[in-house]
Amino acid sequence: MRTKGGRSAVLAAVLVTGLALLIGGWAGRSGAATTAANSNAFANFKIAYDDGIDYLDPGLSYTVQGWAIMWNVYLPLLGYRHVNGPAGATLVPYLAKAMPTVTNGGKTYTFHLRSGLKYSDGSTIKASDFKATIIRDFKISSPGVGFFAGIVGAGACGTNPATCNPSGITTNNAKGMIRIKLTAPQGDFEYIMATTFAALVPAGSPATDQSTTPLPSSGPYMIQSYSPNNQVIVVRNPHFKASMFGGNVPNGNPNQMTITVVNDPQVALTGTLNGTYDYDFQQPPPDQLSSLEQNHPNQLKLYTPANTFYFFMNNRVKPFNNVNIRKAVNFAINRKAMVRIQGGLAHATENILPPTYPQYKRTSYYPHRLAKARAMVKAAHDVGKAVTVWTDDNEARRAPEMGQYIVQVLKSIGLKAKLKTISASVYWSTVGNQSTKAAIGFADWFQDYPHPLDWIDVLLNGTRITQTHNNNYADFNVKAINTAIAKLKRQPALTKTVNAQWAALANTIMRKYAPWAPYLNVQYIDTFNSDMNLNCYVNQVNYYFDFATICHK
Repeated sequence: MRTKGGRSAVLAAVLVTGLALLIGGWAGRSGAATTAANSNAFANFKIAYDDGIDYLDPGLSYTVQGWAIMWNVYLPLLGYRHVNGPAGATLVPYLAKAMPTVTNGGKTYTFHLRSGLKYSDGSTIKASDFKATIIRDFKISSPGVGFFAGIVGAGACGTNPATCNPSGITTNNAKGMIRIKLTAPQGDFEYIMATTFAALVPAGSPATDQSTTPLPSSGPYMIQSYSPNNQVIVVRNPHFKASMFGGNVPNGNPNQMTITVVNDPQVALTGTLNGTYDYDFQQPPPDQLSSLEQNHPNQLKLYTPANTFYFFMNNRVKPFNNVNIRKAVNFAINRKAMVRIQGGLAHATENILPPTYPQYKRTSYYPHRLAKARAMVKAAHDVGKAVTVWTDDNEARRAPEMGQYIVQVLKSIGLKAKLKTISASVYWSTVGNQSTKAAIGFADWFQDYPHPLDWIDVLLNGTRITQTHNNNYADFNVKAINTAIAKLKRQPALTKTVNAQWAALANTIMRKYAPWAPYLNVQYIDTFNSDMNLNCYVNQVNYYFDFATICHK
């Protein structure tokens, strides 16, 4: 998933130790079968959000801001437990009544829907809706279509979405059966079935962005209205019954969630502390942390998600089509200084994978050597070459500051750099459009699911480059790397040997090709109003703070 938006850590390093003491024991709770039986139910959970929502269409959204709302709205066949800690990475059946039956050497997956499922508009959820959902993804140029490229017949969908009809998906509505045939075994396929891109929507849903005319939902909540860059109203789905899901999908505690876009982090924080909002999605301004620690220690939660912040460098656009210029940028950036820019709650990195992954192997290929970087630019005859740096305007995550920083770095090594800053709400669709030809820019990534494929395949596989909604911003396309990814994708389990192969591949990409300049792994703080009961706080490993499980004191 792209960007945690206004949640970048902008906190003073001197407070790290003190704030670390705030990490408490988490007591996640499941929702009751009905609202009436749920003693934790309350009227309205008020959230101060940032402006990073890209879409609220399950086929198009690929940001934390979008998915944090929608994972309780649109349900896939499989999903994750609503609990704290590593147990949250456990896959469980959502719309499917059980985990799939896997046959044909790992190439065929068979699911059966739970009986009696309905969408929020009262219509029946059908097995055939799954195939229609995947076809719709291709027709709307979803950023998630690469996940489904291994399905038999999906190749033609990528070539001609208008006539997409993958033969590898067959369904039987009477039996609630969904069968998916793959061209080859795929080690992360069950995780893919748990993504929002695989969440079922009714057959016949328009093949256009439906963010402001929300599609019928299958989860405990439904989006009542969405006014972009203003407000989202989320209410209960009247046709959802938690008792049908075996405890895997809680009913949720808030009867309504009012999610208001607040562009100023100071206003968001002040509003949360004075009761205008219950929860601040953004990070507190750095000059407020000392006061928060002293006066509101029981209203804060600190956590470290799996993430990597980086600058992409487009391998098709000069001067970054030259690997030595890309390496020069890696030598030129001072990652320790960037920790300070971020505010202290971060760790410097030059790795693709985050340190929470067993495939992570720390490297030091690119120590800060400015003179070496200058010499490399000079040797490439690129001194004075014009470069546009792309970033967005989300102040709370330090995107503008990081853009300004890399502009100065590029100038210091001889390039003629200028900054292009655009709205966070359209940033990813802009730099992910090939017509933009973005040469270098700010980027970050938060895991969709805990597997190296979600990083190296999604972000760096050249076969997944698309014309629009492209996730491979570097346009990195090396046949040997693509082949290695395809080979590892067929591994059914992440054994010690397979993990070592992933680590070697990730490090080879950076050492030999340097398509990115990774710089930070970031920590975060959640801030709440004093009326909220943080014994109900759940921080899910993929979706972070679970809005649905919070409760009042």
